[in-house]
Amino acid sequence: MVYRFLVFTIFINILIADFVQFGGELYLDGQNARNAGMGGYSVSFSAGSNPAKLIYSSEPCIHFSHKDKYSGLSNVTTFSFSYPQKIDRKEVPVFISLINRSVNNIPDTRYAKNPDDSIDYSRIDYFSQQEIGLAVASNYYINDLIFGFTAKPYHTLLAEYHAWGISGDIGLLVTLLDKKIKTECWIENIHSFNHWDTGKTENYVPLIMAGGQIQLISLLLGLEAGSHLKEDSPLIYHAGFEYVQSNQVVIIRGGVSNNNAFSLGMGLAFKMINIDYAYMQMFVTSPFEPSHIFGFEINIIH
Repeated sequence: MVYRFLVFTIFINILIADFVQFGGELYLDGQNARNAGMGGYSVSFSAGSNPAKLIYSSEPCIHFSHKDKYSGLSNVTTFSFSYPQKIDRKEVPVFISLINRSVNNIPDTRYAKNPDDSIDYSRIDYFSQQEIGLAVASNYYINDLIFGFTAKPYHTLLAEYHAWGISGDIGLLVTLLDKKIKTECWIENIHSFNHWDTGKTENYVPLIMAGGQIQLISLLLGLEAGSHLKEDSPLIYHAGFEYVQSNQVVIIRGGVSNNNAFSLGMGLAFKMINIDYAYMQMFVTSPFEPSHIFGFEINIIH
């Protein structure tokens, strides 16, 4: 009964929603360096990934990452904490993440146009956009399926305007052949709203993704693809690999996606600390510079 009510509520929300073309990418932009190095493929859980993957976070850990997007045009900083919580004698993973994204020195041309349609460049000012979001995720088993969910409240400050909102994700994960093969699907922003101080309320178009990965001794391969639930929505895809030999410290990663020509990554895995770096190269036709993502993870108990 509860699941039917949830499905009905989501369906009604989609029917009456005032969808906007852009927005809602804050959490997708907060991917960690490990995922970014594999072309954006969600090999590990972060705020913009399938929440069902959190099931593999068996030990408490702290994660920090910083994304220098387009060589300083935008900055994304993420701080996360995950730990197993016992509920009814079962360990349930809990993930909490704080994300901040900022874009500074945006030209404000609203007052630069003269009555004769000429431009007064002295009246061009600059403003900033600041976004901060919180993500809380968990998951559990339903028979052989792993079901996950994420709640994501956020605040946006754009020039003199601000907005509050919340969105949610749900996901499923199935493992095969002793967890060597994993298949998954999830919906990003299955329910969302963003209310501005102007009185306008916006909704983000849900994003449906599906994919899987296979572990081949020292090589892991992953692919995920999907699109937004709207007409003429382009295909979104991320594909990548991760290579690490047994008992080795160095990890090599690479990948491609619909947004980047290629990604390269490297990781150093120690007993209690993991250090990751990713380089994302844009397409030749893109006006943007490459992006760099740095991150480290501390295992509290090992």
